[in-house]
Amino acid sequence: MGSFRRGGRGNLWTGLLPVALLWVGSGCGGDGEVPAGAPRDNDEATPGVSVTPTAPRGEDGLPQRPAPAAASPWNQVVGGPQDDVGTGVAVSRSGDVAVVVYSTPRQDGDREPVEGEKLALTLSRYAADGTPRWSREWVRNRFSDTRVAASDDATFLSGNAFLYSADFGLGEAQDGFLVKFSGDGTPVWQHRVGQKVYSIAADARGGVLAAGEEWEGEFTEDPVLTRYAADGSVAWTRRLRGANMDTALHAAALAPTGQAIVAGQLVDALEVDGQTFGAPGARGFVVLAFDTSGRLLWGKELPGAKGRVTSVTVAADGTVVVAGDFIGLLVWGEASLGSSGAFVLTAGADGSAGWVRQPACGPVTELGASVAVEDSGSVVVTCGSVLTRYSAEGTWQGEQTLEAQPCASGECSLTTAEVANVPGRGVAVTGWQRDGAGDTWNQDAFLRFVVP
Repeated sequence: MGSFRRGGRGNLWTGLLPVALLWVGSGCGGDGEVPAGAPRDNDEATPGVSVTPTAPRGEDGLPQRPAPAAASPWNQVVGGPQDDVGTGVAVSRSGDVAVVVYSTPRQDGDREPVEGEKLALTLSRYAADGTPRWSREWVRNRFSDTRVAASDDATFLSGNAFLYSADFGLGEAQDGFLVKFSGDGTPVWQHRVGQKVYSIAADARGGVLAAGEEWEGEFTEDPVLTRYAADGSVAWTRRLRGANMDTALHAAALAPTGQAIVAGQLVDALEVDGQTFGAPGARGFVVLAFDTSGRLLWGKELPGAKGRVTSVTVAADGTVVVAGDFIGLLVWGEASLGSSGAFVLTAGADGSAGWVRQPACGPVTELGASVAVEDSGSVVVTCGSVLTRYSAEGTWQGEQTLEAQPCASGECSLTTAEVANVPGRGVAVTGWQRDGAGDTWNQDAFLRFVVP
């Protein structure tokens, strides 16, 4: 069993199991209940296996992106008597949406237990129109930082089994784990990334990047970045030794060129491939880019600010977009923000400073800000219940507040956890929503498709 030092947060959802499944919005049709494995589009049914239509492939052998089409917003709320929260969402090139949900009993939040509540982790995959493809649930396991990544033929699940090991069908998964599932949800391979794993990003060929930490003794927590090929073999790994244990490089992304990006809070100095970032006693943010062999391409630091990076993504042209929250003075290029709140900034493919903005958020939440880039180049930031759009040049394009749907009590709240681009259509958002007041509210997870 892995050692325990830092616990995880509780909450999540229950997928396509015997729980309430609600569809809200237009263009969905029906009640949305499609059993895992049900045939669609004239596919032949195989007992116990979901059939996923094969996407057409281009000259490079990779699945082609779908042509932009008119899309209708949809909303799915899934949960039970326990607290449920969607902790991660990812979208494949073909538009499939994968989501991971964590469910914890109410007493974990110091509330009275209720009949039927459970502790569970659920991984589900949907078509771009919200049609369920498959869902898998694992009960009686405690996790933290559960995340998901997706390619056309695979779904990846990561998280931290911080109290005891879990079994996803491939034997014992300990500490920071990474599991690959096939197109029908069958487990293929798994790895221990480190003592902790915080984020993952999939490539178009079935490989994945994972950012985590490896611990040694009482005071060593080294950031680790590992690139896995489609077959699970390690293409390269970097352990950044000598990092202060409060350094938190927790957000990672893959560029279309295959470059790997990692970003986060930097405390004291850190040397990477002969370059030194930060300084003794100093605190700030750092963004590092590695080439396809794992060597440092460039690194940029933002000294002075205290906080965290909660999300990073890369646009089609290589622009890096980073989101998080801060306290202090955040300086980037010729601009600055102060004195606290959420932020989003961009860097060129070479690390050159772009723009920085402070999106609407309200109080910064535990789940933090998340960012995605649409096919048009627009940057979408979610924070709390607010979704904000900026043009590729940083021009504010508007914001909208996401409301809890449905809201039976009339006293409801919603918090986003992650957003992902749905190619040619819009964005997918997940998180939690609460219905009720006092200490009797019910918390469910949601998965929502939002069109521009």
